[in-house]
Amino acid sequence: MQRLTRQRVAGIGLALALAGCAPGGKVHGPDVRLPATFERPAAPEPNAAQMPQAWWTLFDDAQLDRLEAEALSRAPDARTALSRLTEAYAIRSSALNAYNPQGALNGQASDAHNGTTYSGISFSGAGASSNPALAGLENLFLPADETKTYQGGFSVSWELDLFGRRKAARRAANADMLAARFDFEASRLSLEANVATSLFQARALAVQLEDARETARIAASLAELGRKKAERGLSSASDSARLDADADTARSEALRIEALATAARRTLLTLIGRGTEPTNALTIEARLAPPPVLPTTAPSALLRRRPDVREAEQKLRSAIGTLTLDRLALLPTLTLNPSVAVQRSEANYTSETSIWTLAAGASAPILDRPRLIAMARLQKARAEEASVLFEQTILNAYRDAENGLNQLDADQSRLTLLTQAEARSRFAFKASERAYRDGLIDLTTLLDAERSWRASRSSLTALQAGALNDAVSTIKALGGGWSGAPKKLRE
Repeated sequence: MQRLTRQRVAGIGLALALAGCAPGGKVHGPDVRLPATFERPAAPEPNAAQMPQAWWTLFDDAQLDRLEAEALSRAPDARTALSRLTEAYAIRSSALNAYNPQGALNGQASDAHNGTTYSGISFSGAGASSNPALAGLENLFLPADETKTYQGGFSVSWELDLFGRRKAARRAANADMLAARFDFEASRLSLEANVATSLFQARALAVQLEDARETARIAASLAELGRKKAERGLSSASDSARLDADADTARSEALRIEALATAARRTLLTLIGRGTEPTNALTIEARLAPPPVLPTTAPSALLRRRPDVREAEQKLRSAIGTLTLDRLALLPTLTLNPSVAVQRSEANYTSETSIWTLAAGASAPILDRPRLIAMARLQKARAEEASVLFEQTILNAYRDAENGLNQLDADQSRLTLLTQAEARSRFAFKASERAYRDGLIDLTTLLDAERSWRASRSSLTALQAGALNDAVSTIKALGGGWSGAPKKLRE
């Protein structure tokens, strides 16, 4: 893998060298050095395990598998990305065909009728009728009643590629097309990640709704208990009113979360291309599984796997190719212009004419040279910018992957702690509820225990959803399941 990375960087260096032999100087190459391993707590050594192409299968979730398949086949984002890629292939073909021989085949046919009458015409005093030998002269000099003309021609213009313009244009066109290919892969990866995070968000809301309804049920039960104790004189009316208020608040919160859950299902349906279907067509389970263990990898793999890094690389190649073309425009242009033309006329007599030519032309920019030099300098600045952006994209990719892996490690540790905290706070609340029913503690102590359990449960649900989303973000930061190896294009 490192050998392939070095080869690709060497290829960019060669292109930079070729582009540096003309006005404007050499384009500075990007710094693509990355650490050997990610800096994370107890970082494992990179192994041979590969991220599966369908990376979402790491979550072992049948519903997620179905939604991803639907999104990739029918989602508007997926179809739009495919259309842009098809357009890029067409643009490449058009750019390369401009350097092929150009020519046009033309033809024309005409039929002319002459209605003019002539009189008093003679040939040396002898009419054509008295001298058959002069009949041909009459046909020769008198206009014909009908004249048919047929013309055809074929002309070609072909620029002789003595200085490598075609090769430079092919490199630039290939780079533009590959940049579009990597943008297509990045769009698909973004769609896949959005589907996963939207599903996990919808499930988190389903869990929260289930918790809110449970909280409302508990609050209603406590309010009923408070009313009974107040009626028996075992507690104050203010305690009963406080419990009634908590029950109303809990029901209100459940209604709020239910609206959010409905909106989340609508968002997910729209994302996968089923936006007009009723929200109950999508069943969301109230469960959040732990995040998967991701295959370990080395930072250098980002240069091969991240679509945005590969796209930035190809944009640099395209800028270098365009710079090479701008510099080659300062050199002379040689063209061949062969042509052939045929004409046939049918009147009083028939004539056929054929003409062929073989011409060559040359042009060299003289007065236009300052403008071309300025264009080359402008393109060099753009190539320098593309080189810096490529380097920045690499740094951003390393940052995203490093931060994602660190966050995922922290999520795993926090999940263990919060799971224990939720279990203990639940036990404490149940014990406080029994004690309150038996009159052993006051209402304030019970509500404190209930709030502590609710806070622990809410924090655990948020962390479970956040850990799943962090796993998706980290997979995206590592380049997803894309192999990063499109078909090689001929230069």
